[in-house]
Amino acid sequence: MRSLTFSDDKDNEREWVPGGPTDALGAFLEFIDEHRADDNASFCITDERDEGLILWLDHGIVARVTGGQESRTEFRLANAGDFRKLAFMFIRGGFVKLGRYGPWWPDVPSAMRTQLRLDFDRSVLRRTHPRELCRRLAVLTYIDGREPTTVAGFTHYRFGDGSGDSVDGWFAAGGRGLVVTFDSGSRLASIDDANARAALYDGVPPDLLALVRHMPQPGTVRTSAHPNGGMLVAATGIFTYSGPCMMSEGLLVRLQQAQLGVEDAQVGRLLERFLALEDFTPAAVAQAAPWWNDDDIARGFAAAAALSGEPSLTAPLDRDAVDRFCRIWADSGYNDPWGVHYVFFDCRTLEEAGEARDELLSLIQTLGLERVDAPAGSGSGEVWVRSDPRIDAELGHWA
Repeated sequence: MRSLTFSDDKDNEREWVPGGPTDALGAFLEFIDEHRADDNASFCITDERDEGLILWLDHGIVARVTGGQESRTEFRLANAGDFRKLAFMFIRGGFVKLGRYGPWWPDVPSAMRTQLRLDFDRSVLRRTHPRELCRRLAVLTYIDGREPTTVAGFTHYRFGDGSGDSVDGWFAAGGRGLVVTFDSGSRLASIDDANARAALYDGVPPDLLALVRHMPQPGTVRTSAHPNGGMLVAATGIFTYSGPCMMSEGLLVRLQQAQLGVEDAQVGRLLERFLALEDFTPAAVAQAAPWWNDDDIARGFAAAAALSGEPSLTAPLDRDAVDRFCRIWADSGYNDPWGVHYVFFDCRTLEEAGEARDELLSLIQTLGLERVDAPAGSGSGEVWVRSDPRIDAELGHWA
C-alpha cells in the first residue's frame, strides 16, 4: 500500500495514507459522495509514483495515466460497476494492474468508436448469417414489386417501407457484400455537405464501394452528388460483409462525432424487424410491414421460392476432408458468438499458425467453404470462415 491523493475538478483534495480507519477505496468513494455535483463529476486518484486514474462519471470514460520519461495516457469506456472495480484495482497495483481490464485506447474518440462497435455486435444484423440475410432480402425485394438483379457477380436486392425509406443490399454468391439503409427521419439524412456524405463510406473495400458509385440502373435508388463527380447511393447506415458484418469506419466516426448511437442508422426499423422474425412467413411479414398487402406478400414468397437457385447445403462433403477440418478446429479454432464464422489461430502470427494453417486453407478450398477477411487488428495467421450447416453438424462430435 502507498499514499494516495484524491482530487476533483473544483480543486478539492484529500490525502490518504495506509493504516487509517478507512480503507483506500472506501475513502475515495466517500470523497466522491461529498463533492459530486451537476458541475463536478470528474475525480482522480494519484500516487507517489506519478501514476493516476481519472474517472469522468457523467461521460462513462476512464483514463489511466503514468508520468515520467515514459508518460502515457490511455482511455476506456466504463459503466457504474467498472468505475468501482477500476478504482479498486488501481489502488491495489497502479497503472500496470489495470492492463487486463482493457482494451485501453490512446484517445477518447477511439474509445467511443469501440463502444459503438460493441453496441453493433449485439444487433440482430450482426448475428444473421449472410446466407439467411440474402434469402430474406430476396423475398422482400419480390414483395416490393422488384426483382433481384445480378451484375458483375453481385446480386442487388432492394425494398422500401412505403414512405421513401429503403434498404439496398449487394451480395456475391459467397456472402461478400454491402448493405445500405436510408431513413429520411435519421439525423444522418440531414447531412448537406457532399464530402461528409461521401465520408460515411470511408473504410468500405474498393470492390464494394464501386457498387454504390457506378449504379448499372441509375434512378432506381436514391442518390446524391459525389464530390469527385458522379453519384453515390444515399445512406444513413452502411454495413460491409468483406469479413464479419461491420459498420463502415466512416459511419462509426460520424456517429461518434455527432454523439449518436447505432440506432440512428435506423437499421432496426428498416431491416432488423424482418431478421428478428423467428418464423419468416407471409403472416409474420404482414404483421411486421403493414404497408404491403397480403396478395403482394404471397406473390413475393412464391416468386422467391420458384426462382431460388441456392446450391444445396445438404450435399455430402468429402468425409476425410471434413474430419481433418474439424480436427484443426478442435485444436486451434472456435465458433464466433453468433455462429456465423469459424475462427482459427486466434491472435497468432503466420509463423505461430505454421503448417496447420496451410493445410486448413487447402481444406477450405476442397470443401467449397467461404473464407472471409479477418477483422482489423487480427493476428496475421488468423483465418475466418463462414459457417456451414453440414460442418456444424460434425463439430458437435469434436467440441
